[in-house]
Amino acid sequence: MSGKDRALGIVRNHWISIVLVILAAVFIAQNRYRTTIELFWLNVTSPLWLILLVLFAVGFAAGRLSARGKVPKK
Repeated sequence: MSGKDRALGIVRNHWISIVLVILAAVFIAQNRYRTTIELFWLNVTSPLWLILLVLFAVGFAAGRLSARGKVPKK
């Protein structure tokens, strides 16, 4: 299988994930102003895109960890 065929197979199998990642990237890029996040006693002031990126990474990690024990389909 050539590299081009493999890449096409990945896009076919994961197109929804790819679209969601692109949408998340566009959303993050459009929200660049500074904001303050309050959680319990912590106040964090940061660009909104950075906070969104961190939350996206946390959600991605949670999804990967929850799918770790599942057997992949063939």
